[in-house]
Amino acid sequence: MLAMPISWKGILQQYAGRLHRNHPTKTDVRIYDYVELGHPLLARMWEKRVRGYMAMGYTVNDSLLDDMVFIGETTDTF
Repeated sequence: MLAMPISWKGILQQYAGRLHRNHPTKTDVRIYDYVELGHPLLARMWEKRVRGYMAMGYTVNDSLLDDMVFIGETTDTF
């Protein structure tokens, strides 16, 4: 779970890359990004993160809840 406001693609890739580290019992990686779209600054940061997630090959599914967005899952390694 990512629960801090970040927008720079490099930091996003670093955090997602840590989630992709090998572990014997891990089969996939899911990222849930909590978004407060009612705040303009946080909404702009979200838009930047979406571009970063998509550049890493994730899909964005924002139909789950208003404040929680399931970014996607992958079994790929970085």
